[in-house]
This record gives sequence, structure tokens and C-alpha cells, in this order.
Amino acid sequence: MAKRRVSTRNTVVPNGLSEDEINSSNSEDEMIKVTHALRVELNISDRSSTNNSEESSSKESESEENESEENESEENESEESEESEESEESESEESESEEKVENNNRKSKKRKTLHWTKRNFVTPAADFGDNLSPPPDNDELEPIDYFNFMFGKQSISLLTNQSNLYSVQKDPNKHGTVHWYFDDDWHICFSRAKFFWSSTTRVECISSVMSRDRFLEIKKYLHVADNSVQLDRDDPNFDRAHKVRLLLNIIKENFRTISKEEKLSVDEQIIPFKGRSIMKQHMPNKPNHWGYKMFLLAGGESGICYDFVFYTGKGNKQEHGFCTDIVLDLCETVPRFINHKLYFDNYFTTIRLQVELKKLGIFSVGTVRPNRLLDLTMKTAKDLSSNGRGAMDHRVTEVEGVELCVTRWYDNNVVNCLSTLHGCQPIDSVQRWSSKEKKHVLITRPNVIKAYNEHMGGVDLVDMLVSLYRINVRSKKYYIKIIFHLIDLSVVNAWLLYRRHCSQLKLSKKNVMSLLSFRINVASVLLKSSPPPPPIIKRGRPSLESRAKLNENQSTNTLRTAPTPIPPSSTRFDKFDHWPITTSKGRCRNHGCIGYTRVSCSKCDQRLCLNEKNNCFKDYHN
Repeated sequence: MAKRRVSTRNTVVPNGLSEDEINSSNSEDEMIKVTHALRVELNISDRSSTNNSEESSSKESESEENESEENESEENESEESEESEESEESESEESESEEKVENNNRKSKKRKTLHWTKRNFVTPAADFGDNLSPPPDNDELEPIDYFNFMFGKQSISLLTNQSNLYSVQKDPNKHGTVHWYFDDDWHICFSRAKFFWSSTTRVECISSVMSRDRFLEIKKYLHVADNSVQLDRDDPNFDRAHKVRLLLNIIKENFRTISKEEKLSVDEQIIPFKGRSIMKQHMPNKPNHWGYKMFLLAGGESGICYDFVFYTGKGNKQEHGFCTDIVLDLCETVPRFINHKLYFDNYFTTIRLQVELKKLGIFSVGTVRPNRLLDLTMKTAKDLSSNGRGAMDHRVTEVEGVELCVTRWYDNNVVNCLSTLHGCQPIDSVQRWSSKEKKHVLITRPNVIKAYNEHMGGVDLVDMLVSLYRINVRSKKYYIKIIFHLIDLSVVNAWLLYRRHCSQLKLSKKNVMSLLSFRINVASVLLKSSPPPPPIIKRGRPSLESRAKLNENQSTNTLRTAPTPIPPSSTRFDKFDHWPITTSKGRCRNHGCIGYTRVSCSKCDQRLCLNEKNNCFKDYHN
């Protein structure tokens, strides 16, 4: 039998011994058994450590087999160590690849760098694709109609019903006593309301309509919302302005129906208020430092308010940022893709806002804060000041297909403008006062600054007109100021729309009412549209003063007096509370009648024929 060939190859084992040094005298059958036992042992050792302890406490008769098993296990361990090293290397490679993927994802999530270049900004084609709605006929230009269109009869009925309800909730023994002539126009201002009824400062047009106590009672119960359905403060749908929210929504919807002009502006407005309210804001740079804040969308030239947002605090839902979301909310009703132009100041201007507006077909221009212009490198204020007043610089970039141009201009200080419509060209000259030379000098001005100055003052115009004849009613209730401010804003908006229609009809300025005349006309019509107050019946003997007044009135009746003014059409044809009463003899005021009569209308205060031959009373009111 041929001898078995013994291999002289030395294999390395984990304990550092060669194969020659290992006892290999066992037969092949025994080696097969040992290798099988080792495989079983390795599988068991991987699963639990208790089996290893049991295998180590084997019998002494199997010691030789255990020694061979140990040698085999060492060889298997060497193979497993190599496999583990390979698996660790593969795992490290996988982790490195995963890190690379994560880094790539992080890079993709990072903002894109804006590349600002100095090149000519091409002004886009921005012809306005809409026209203003035509005005009504000249005969229909009545102030009360404009006021009802802005403030709405729905608002008047809401105030009447809720005030009566609130008075009953406070005192169940009272009926609803509030009528809708509460909206008197207080164009004469006193520090206290009681001076309107004082004997020395009495205002007849107000004191003759209602008594002082009745006015104070109406002001006490003036209300907009039902307190019984008010949400709890912990409710997620709780509204801080719930006391006036219904009135705000009605007037806002009325403003939104006005046809919008080409150039619009967005700015803040303050309702003066110094009482206690969580919604009160402090703005030291405004004429009124304390009050409620509103954001207005107004015409850049006309000043007509088209929409507003009453500020109650920053909400949790912000898509693009607070200022950007406010402007986009105000532009909800602005028609898309007919090239409206929107102007706003540096409080609102961001790159994201102008990109979103351009996607809606609205061009925008605004001053901008330098920290909102990322990756921008251009001339600093020091560089521009060294070149003198009128120095300018510009850069152009593109974001999501929208081309933006930033212009930096030095006047008394540096002004930054961002626009999707205008750039530096064409450059014109503007007059400025030079404190060094003590005279006016001409300096260059970019086109974007000129456009911004011409069309940014719409909201400021509304503020100025509201402040001229503001209804000044003092109250500790925070919502009273808001209600009267909405009345003021509605009157001013009605007058501005009336003035637009007058300019469309090309009426002369002499035939256009001033704001004060407009307010007085609205107030007088509202007073006449309400039922007259009940007469005051005095008991007892007449005093000497009352007799003297009666004699004085009888003596003055014979004197020639000025004719009474013709009532507006809204009062003349309203078919409410017109009654014939007897008066002194006079000429009939109906057109075409030359007769004399002793009958007049109780509401219109016009003499009208009412006899068997002529019925001018009926013809005059139809």
C-alpha cells in the first residue's frame, strides 16, 4: 500500500504554530468526525455562550479529540477573522457611500447661491391689460349711495341688531332701543361728547336729533358680536378680534368689489388707541405711536383702499414668511397676468415675495434692507459717498426664471431698491437742497427711485384724509375705536371713489364736493332717514322765557328768509316718512308749478301743492 504523501507546506494558525507542530496522528475518519463536531460547536457558540461552557466541561476520555478540535477551531477562527475583516471593509465602504449620499442631499437642501452680475436690466413689456369700470350717470352721484356701497346696509343692520341684543342681555327689562341713525358725522370735535348738548357750545344738528343721555346709552350698548356664542380663549380657533370680525369681513368684501387701477401700494396703518388690549402695537416711527395695526392695499395715485388685513398677531401658519404672506393675502383679488404694478417699503420687500408676485403676473418695486440681499457684492456707502450725491450702482440676477434688479443710490444716505420692473435707466435729474452750498442743486436719479416716489403714497393719503375729520369718541372698550375707524375709512373711501367718477366724467372742480361737504351730506341724509324723536311735552305753566321765545319766533316769521335747500335724491325718493303738514303761505317748489300753497313735506321741508287741481306733493316724490 502506497504511503500517504505528507505536505511540507506550513500553514499559519492563530496561535503561531506551524502544521508540523500540530498532532496529526489521527486517522482520516477521526478528522472527519472532529471537523463535523467543530462545525456544530461553532454554530452553537455563535448562538449562546452557555453551550461553550458545556463543551469545555467534556469528559477526559475525549481530550485528544478536543485538542484536534481546538486546532481546527483556530483555523476556522482565522478564516472567520479574515471574513470579518472583509465584512468590516465592505461595511466601511457602504458607510462611506452613505455619508457621500447624505452630504449630497445636504448640499441639495442648501440654498442656491445667487449670482449677481453688473449688466443692463432690460425693462419687460408691462402694458396694462384692463380698464376701470365706467362711472354712473351724473344724476346718480349721491354721497349716501357711495357710503352705503362702502359701509353697507348689512353693517348697519348688524350693528342695530347686535346692540339691541346686547342691551337686552345686560338688562332684560329693556327693549331694543338702538336705531341706525347712530352714524352721525362728528365734523365738529370736542374733547367730551357732552359739549354737543351744552348750552354754551350746543350743536343744533346733533342735539335736536337725540338727547345726551340717549347718545351715551347707545354708545354703552354698541356691539357687533353675540357674546353668548363666543369661543373660549383656549380654543385653537379663538379669534382675538372676534368682537369686530363680522363687521371687518363685511366692509372688506365691499372694498374688494371696487375695480382696481394699474398701480397699487401696500403699507401699514395705525388705529390710534392707548387702552388695554393684547392687539395694541407700539410703532415709534409713526405719527400715532400706539394703536392697532392694519395692512392696506390702496391705489398708488387715487388712494382708494381695495383690501385690508387687521393684525391680531403672528400666526403659526407661515408659508413664505410673515411679510411675504401678508402681501400675497392682500393680492388675492388682484387680477392675474394683466400687468398690475405693486409698490411697498423695506418692511415687506424680499426676493421670495417679488418672485412669487411675478409668477402671478404682478410687477413689483420696493425698497429693501441690505441683509435680505444674499450673496450681493456692490459698491458700499463709503464708495458712493466719495463720488458725491447722485452716485448709483446696480446688479442683476435671475431666480426661478424671474429677473431681479437691485439699485443702490446715494442721496443724503444710501437707498436700496429691488424691482422686477425698473432699473437705473432712464436716468433723470432731481432738485435737492445742498446744506454746504446753501442752494438747490441738481443730482442724477435712477428710474426705479422716481417710480417708487410717485406711486408709494396711496396708504399715506388715506391716513391723512382719515385724520382730518376723525370721529373722536372715548371709550374703555377696545372695539369701539375699531368700529368708528371703519366708519371713517368707509366715508373716505366713498369720497375717493366719488372723486374718481367725477374725474372720469370730466366735471369741473367747482362741481366736486370737498370731503367735509361729502361727510355732512351723508350725515344729514342718515339723520333724515330715521324716524323723528318724540316731542318733549312740558307740564305746568309756561315760563317767562318760553313766552319771550314764542313772541320772538312769531316776529321773525314775517321777515324774508333764505330758501331751504333742495334735498338729495336719495332722501326725496326713498318713500319713507314723507307727510304733508301745514305751514305759512309760499310758492310751490315742484318744477314747472308757479302756484302758492300752505302745504309742505315734513321730511323734505319743501312747499308743495296739494289740492283738487294739482297734486305736486305726489309728483315731487315720484
